[in-house]
Amino acid sequence: MVTASFLTRPSTVLVIAVAATVFLCAVDPAIAAADGGVLTTVENQVVTAAKGWEKTVTDAAKSLFWILAGIEVGIAAVWLAIQAATIEAWFAELVRRIMFIGFFAFVLTEGPSFAKAVVDSLFQIGGGSGSASPANVFNAGLTVASAMSQKISFGVFQDNALALSASLAMIVSVIAFSLVAAIFLAVLVEMYVGLLAGMIMLGLGGSSFTKDFAIRYLVYAFSVGMKLMSLVMIAKIGSDVLIGLAQDTSVGNQYQTALAIAGIAVVVFILAMYVPAIVQGVVQGASVSGGMEVIRHGAQAASFAAGGTALAMG
Repeated sequence: MVTASFLTRPSTVLVIAVAATVFLCAVDPAIAAADGGVLTTVENQVVTAAKGWEKTVTDAAKSLFWILAGIEVGIAAVWLAIQAATIEAWFAELVRRIMFIGFFAFVLTEGPSFAKAVVDSLFQIGGGSGSASPANVFNAGLTVASAMSQKISFGVFQDNALALSASLAMIVSVIAFSLVAAIFLAVLVEMYVGLLAGMIMLGLGGSSFTKDFAIRYLVYAFSVGMKLMSLVMIAKIGSDVLIGLAQDTSVGNQYQTALAIAGIAVVVFILAMYVPAIVQGVVQGASVSGGMEVIRHGAQAASFAAGGTALAMG
């Protein structure tokens, strides 16, 4: 077979053996597992910094709201005076304005808490029965790499094709899950900072001319929650599948299985990169044709690669 002959070439085996040895030393599980906690530290620091700005943004949003509410009432009074409205018209307009301002004042007060509750609920739905965090995703890649490292053994009487494939799967898994963890952390930062900065939009609910911005904040919160939920589901399902496949002894010690693990890791990374953004775009009503086009071409490339592998295997 073409693939097997390439994997067993002496020069190829030597290069990969050296690379795998260096990589194993560089990503020792005991050291790398501790590094996964750095992502949790960064997340906690972002949360702490965001809470420090919460009162400032809230006060600014309230000031903006009541300024716009005063302007709204003033404009309504001027129009009623110009039209020489009756007392019934004045009373009806007063009730309408009180209901309008009261509703958006409630949204201004409770909107941030409601948005956080929605995001947290969607995050828990995506996580299922377990916990999910960037550190867990990163450590999942290390777990897969640790399992694959047990199959690396180069030598004259060893299965060098399996060792080479396991080395490749180990490297690809760590890189892919590191990138997924980075995407996870970026989405969490977007959630904290976006929900905080977006609170100023709630202040625009004081006027009937700008009330749509306040509604968009709630839509944005729901879209971020959906984005986070889809990302967590992809990360957890992908990590569970890869860890189970890498640790399952029933699949056999074949180099095709190791290559499949590497391929699945890449697929998980691609899905984590595009699918959450598409889900968020659907909620916000944005165009998602670009992301779907990328996924379509990626699926075609994966099908082509699978066909080529099948031909190479005979």
